[in-house]
Amino acid sequence: MKLRNLLIVALATLLFACTNTNPNHVMISGAITNPKGDTIKFIVKDTTYITTLSDDNHFNIILPIDSATYLSFFHGDESTAMFLKRGENINLTIDTEFFDETIIYEGSAESSYLAKKYLLGEDANIYGQLFTTEKEEFTTNLKHHIATVEQELSTINNEAFVTAEKENNVRMTEYYIEKIEAIANLPKIGEAAIDFTYPDKNGNEFSLSSFKGNLVYVDVWATWCRPCKAEIPALKELEHYYHNKDITFLSVSVDTDKEAWENMLTEKELGGVQLWADGWSKITKDYAINGIPRFMLFDADGNVISLDAPRPSSDEIRGLIEANLQLGS
Repeated sequence: MKLRNLLIVALATLLFACTNTNPNHVMISGAITNPKGDTIKFIVKDTTYITTLSDDNHFNIILPIDSATYLSFFHGDESTAMFLKRGENINLTIDTEFFDETIIYEGSAESSYLAKKYLLGEDANIYGQLFTTEKEEFTTNLKHHIATVEQELSTINNEAFVTAEKENNVRMTEYYIEKIEAIANLPKIGEAAIDFTYPDKNGNEFSLSSFKGNLVYVDVWATWCRPCKAEIPALKELEHYYHNKDITFLSVSVDTDKEAWENMLTEKELGGVQLWADGWSKITKDYAINGIPRFMLFDADGNVISLDAPRPSSDEIRGLIEANLQLGS
């Protein structure tokens, strides 16, 4: 960029900062290293504000707010949480090569805390521990993580924000304790499955136990779930390959929009047994399903083979099915 243009940008930034005296506005300025495109987005409640980077990768934006609020900052395929208070002037710098590790806020202690909290969460990997750690150890690790987060929170001089964050921590703790207890109570390999019953599109009800005598490959999915839909071609191929074999392909949709589900059954010509759970319900609670798609495999006696079975598109699923078909023959 020419020197004259750089001076103009610098002067404009200075004037911009000096003129933000409205207590109902927040000014956010910043610079992005290694930008991914030139668009910056801020989402506050149900409103999206967009600005663009200058030639030297700086930006300025004024957001009208009537009360302190959380918001999300987006650039490229990355995002981060922020917290705004009326009348603030915040400067944000970030390098997209190491997005969360490099983000710095000047003028917003709350936003800096949220960035640190995210990194602490990544390091602790509490969600990942749900499936790899025994309940007692998991609970200890969770309490230690919350204590670390709240130690960081103790540096913030904003009573309302601190209270809200502590309430979030209580809810998070309750959520994880509920999940680890559900996982601890899951049937082990070889133990009896937890039964469930749901209707098909015609209102006829089927249970998992309805298909004893066959292997049952269960797909928990939804029409709005991209990874779920990506597995449909491979699932249909599996169904075709094992046609007339002693295996039932049972798909359970957690859609709440029944019409959308019925339309996809027709559009995609979905086979197997298609059931509608009408949202997150018994199957997701009993099997501690936090994300979809989830595939499970049960033997001909209704016992667990795998509660986290390979996906249809994987290289492992046919071997697992073949081994258990032979066991049942």
